[in-house]
Amino acid sequence: MPTLHWIGKDKVINHHMDVPFKVLEHSYGFDNGTQTDQETNSGNKIIHGDNLEALKALLPEYEGQIDCIYIDPPYNTGNEGWVYNDNVNDPKIKKWLGQVVGKESEDLSRHDKWLCMMYPRIKLLHKLLSDDGAIFISIDDNEYSNLKLLCDDIFGYPNCIGPIIQNKMNAKNDTVNVQKNHEFIVLYRKKGTVTEGTKVNPSIINKQWITKEVFEEDGEYYYVNDSITTRGEGGILNARTNLGYTVYYNPETKEKIAIQDYDVELAKTSNNEDELYTTDENLVSLGYIPIRPPKVRGKLGCWTWSLDKFNDQQKEIIITGKKGSYAVKKRTFVEKSDVFGEEGKFFIQMISFGNSRSIINFSTNDGTNELNNIMGESNIFDNPKNINMLEYLISLIPNQNAIVLDSFAGSGSTAQAVLSLNKKDKGNRKFICIEMMDYAETITAERTRRVISGYNYSGNKKEVVSTFPINITTLKKADKIVNQYNELKQESKFKDVKIESSGNEILITGVTEIIDKVEPLGGSFDFYELGQPMFLKDGNLNELVGVERIRQYVYYTETKTPLTSSKHKDNKHFLGKHNDTAYYFHYELDEVTTLDHTFLATMKTKAEQYVIYADNCLLTKDFMTKHNIIFKKIPRDITRF
Repeated sequence: MPTLHWIGKDKVINHHMDVPFKVLEHSYGFDNGTQTDQETNSGNKIIHGDNLEALKALLPEYEGQIDCIYIDPPYNTGNEGWVYNDNVNDPKIKKWLGQVVGKESEDLSRHDKWLCMMYPRIKLLHKLLSDDGAIFISIDDNEYSNLKLLCDDIFGYPNCIGPIIQNKMNAKNDTVNVQKNHEFIVLYRKKGTVTEGTKVNPSIINKQWITKEVFEEDGEYYYVNDSITTRGEGGILNARTNLGYTVYYNPETKEKIAIQDYDVELAKTSNNEDELYTTDENLVSLGYIPIRPPKVRGKLGCWTWSLDKFNDQQKEIIITGKKGSYAVKKRTFVEKSDVFGEEGKFFIQMISFGNSRSIINFSTNDGTNELNNIMGESNIFDNPKNINMLEYLISLIPNQNAIVLDSFAGSGSTAQAVLSLNKKDKGNRKFICIEMMDYAETITAERTRRVISGYNYSGNKKEVVSTFPINITTLKKADKIVNQYNELKQESKFKDVKIESSGNEILITGVTEIIDKVEPLGGSFDFYELGQPMFLKDGNLNELVGVERIRQYVYYTETKTPLTSSKHKDNKHFLGKHNDTAYYFHYELDEVTTLDHTFLATMKTKAEQYVIYADNCLLTKDFMTKHNIIFKKIPRDITRF
């Protein structure tokens, strides 16, 4: 498989492991309109800090737990003013620190910098993603090809299930030669989960409400599905020789019967209907019409139902069309209570499951207008994402309790999309948004507060107050028109009054302000800052982070699972039991701890193996081997990741 190489790749492949682990410090909670010092424990988080460090801080609680990731990283257009700041320990890369990444003709290493920035972040996102989760990455032509190969490297080429193309619907001469109307959404799953032999479960499913026409027969209601025929390469009689039976249909009585009236062995090679089939003339004489599978690319076709299934489940089959163009279709019966009538017809509404569209139409202007309305001012953030688009992408994840992560949160569009989607479909999704810039509080969090609580927004509406045809009569009463214009200017109803010409008319127009109330979405979130590192520069534990966070860190490094605060009857140093191994962290802030027989006597949990952390150990190697005890010295043996 092709691989991607760039300056600094060998230095950043494992850079995510060199980044110091920092804890998250709670700043405040926001619960349905009220800000508090207490954590809401809602699961919704906004984190202010470098996303590489923040992603690492999430690992102990969220590794393998994130169901949906959406990110909108810098597109590297040369006009964004983004800076490479990852402190990679290499002279070639250190010289990039703090420098604004330039344009194509000015900065020959601009793509290398972008890839060095993205690689460790995608690595951590891959760790956080659940096995059946999916990641969506918005990007444009500048880095699409590089991003695709980078994700192939981390996720694996077979796990690419995109791209989706966004039709922006508002191109404005983005380039000299081709007007760009699109952006890409690169889409990968964590891994394909195989069930039923070779079938891979879908990571994304498009669910949408559809309306189907319903028909009534003998007091029962049904809708019509597609024909029971195949159109693919394997859907020919040569390949599926037992599925070429003839359906004999009586248009008068509506009776139907399937008969295998052809040479099955000859069907392996022949595509001559006259040579292969023998029509049942007795049935024809009784008014039955033979219906055979339609041809596929000039070859004899076949049905998707077996002969026995057809004859056993005839009630589920309906013949539509007329002689010469009959279609054999499946029908699905529905409950009468689910059917509604409209203009003399019957209908049913239902959720349809299928594949996502490969091209989606969402205007980027709508994202800007929405943010302007929420914040009450214009141009506070460049290119915020379309909320409806994000709702659509998140809804593709077949889990209404999904945890959704956005590590390039920007204006907070993803948080709003999650809250909005939950309100629409009664879901219980959670969002985690990370933003390194200072506007994490003033824009990202403020936007989220406003949509949770509801907000007023003002818009302008241009009204035509008076019209006058352009002719001699109008010119004679010019003074009256001017007086009317001056009077309207004095009215508080209008913000702006103008006299304009349009075609063959003179218009007096006024602009009125519209105040609208947007209903609250409801919900809560907690705001965090990146706090202290877990380890000091000398390698010792940083006691300022607190013992409980140290315990959580140690348990995660051992089990790759989060430490839960469940009740137990063991000593206070017991962490938990995982895969029949009991873990203890014998640690005190103000004293040296020792693993000895006295400590063993306080342990209550029975397990096949024991992993015990302490400052010192007085047990013999033979004793520990005999009792399956593993001693780990603090801080030397605590894993750094």
